[in-house]
Amino acid sequence: MIVQRRDMNRFAKIFFTCLPVLMIILLISCSSHDRTVSPLMPQDPETNLNPHSALLSEMTWKTFQGEVRNYKKTRDILKGIMEEYNVSGISIALTQQKRESFTTYSFDMGVENPHTGKPIDGKTVFRAGRLGQPVFAYLVMKLYTGGWFNIDRRLYKYLPKPLPDYPAYKDLKGDSRYKRLTARRILSHQSGLANSRLTHPEHRLTFETSPGKGFRYSEEGYRLLQFVLELRFKGSLNDLAKSVVFDRFGMKDTSFVYEPRFEGHIAIANGGGEDSKSLATDVDVSKTFITSAGDYAEFMWPVLIEGRALNHLLCHSYFTPNVRVHSPIILEPPYPGDHPTIPKKLFWCAGWGAYRIPGSRSYFIGHRDQGIECYATLFNSRWTAVSIFVAGDVQHSVTARILREIVGEIETPLKWLGFE
Repeated sequence: MIVQRRDMNRFAKIFFTCLPVLMIILLISCSSHDRTVSPLMPQDPETNLNPHSALLSEMTWKTFQGEVRNYKKTRDILKGIMEEYNVSGISIALTQQKRESFTTYSFDMGVENPHTGKPIDGKTVFRAGRLGQPVFAYLVMKLYTGGWFNIDRRLYKYLPKPLPDYPAYKDLKGDSRYKRLTARRILSHQSGLANSRLTHPEHRLTFETSPGKGFRYSEEGYRLLQFVLELRFKGSLNDLAKSVVFDRFGMKDTSFVYEPRFEGHIAIANGGGEDSKSLATDVDVSKTFITSAGDYAEFMWPVLIEGRALNHLLCHSYFTPNVRVHSPIILEPPYPGDHPTIPKKLFWCAGWGAYRIPGSRSYFIGHRDQGIECYATLFNSRWTAVSIFVAGDVQHSVTARILREIVGEIETPLKWLGFE
C-alpha cells in the first residue's frame, strides 16, 4: 500500500504539472472548427483573378467616398510617394468585403535592406512593436472564454507568492495597489503603472496612479500580465501565442521574439536603425513583435470582421470601449478634464484603440520608431481592414498619406499616436 500511494502521489504531481499544457491543447482543439483564414493574395471568385495574372492591373476596390481605385494606378501613386518621402520599402495589405466574399490586395514595393538591395516580398517582416498588443489581448480573451483564465480576477491570486517577492517586482513592496490589478485593466491601459521603469531616476517600477483610474499607457502593465500568464501556464508567451493565435490563423512569419529564421528578411530603414543583431532574444510583449503586413491581415480579418473566430462573450470583452482617453498623445499622462486638443471620440478597448467616425467605428494600433512605421486599422461597418508597414529615412510620417490613397479621405488618430 505504501508503494501504491507513492506511485499515486507521483502520478498526481506529474498530472498537475502538465495540466496547463493540456488545457491549452484542449482549448485549441475545441475551437478549431471556427478557424477562418483570408487569402494573402487578391482572389475574387467572380473574376478568378490572381496577383500573378496579367489582369492584376484591372483589379479595383472602392474608397469610403465610393471612388473606384485601380490596382495599377494606386501602385504608381505609391511609387511616387516613396520617391518623394525617401521611403525605401512598403508592404501593405488591404482587405475589403465584396458582395458575399472578400478580397485582400497586397502591395510589396521597394527594398527591405538598402545595403543589399534585396526587394521586399511577402516574406519580409517588420519590427512592429505595439502591434503585438491586440494579438496578446486576443490570446488572453481566448483563455478567458475557454474558462482557463479570468480577466477580472485579481492577478496576485494567480501567483503562488506575493508579487513583490519576485525580483522583477520587488519595487512594489509596501504598495498594496498591485492587488487591484486585473487583466482587463492592464489590457485597456488602466493599470496605473508607469509606462517604463527606465524613466524613473533609479529605474524603479512605480504606480503613477491607482489601477482603474483612467487611461494611462503602460508597457510595464503588459509585461506584468505576460509574467503572470507564463507562470500560470508554465510556458513562454511566444509558445502560447503560437498555439492559440499564430498557428490558428496561419501567421507563419510572426513572433514575439527574434528568431534566426527571420535573418535576411527583416526590413531596415534606409537611414539605419536596428538590424537583426540588435533585436531582443527574450520574449517581451511590449518590446519585440515581428510580423508581416500579410500575416497581420490574416489575423485582423477573421478576428475583427467576420467574427466567426469569436463568441459573444469574447467579442464583447475584446471590442467594447473600456475607457475614454484624456491624454493629448499616447505616451503623455491624461489631462484632468476635457481639452480642445483631445478628440472626444477616442477610447481604448482590450489591446486596440477605438475611434468614432461618422457612420462607423475604427479600431487601430500603431508603432513608429527608428524609421519603421507600422499601422493597422479596421472599419467595422465599412468592411475594410488595412495594415501599412513602411521603412524609410523620413522626418514626417507617410502613413496618413498612404492610407488616404488606399481608402480615401478619413479621419484618423494617427497624430495622437505620434505619426506626424
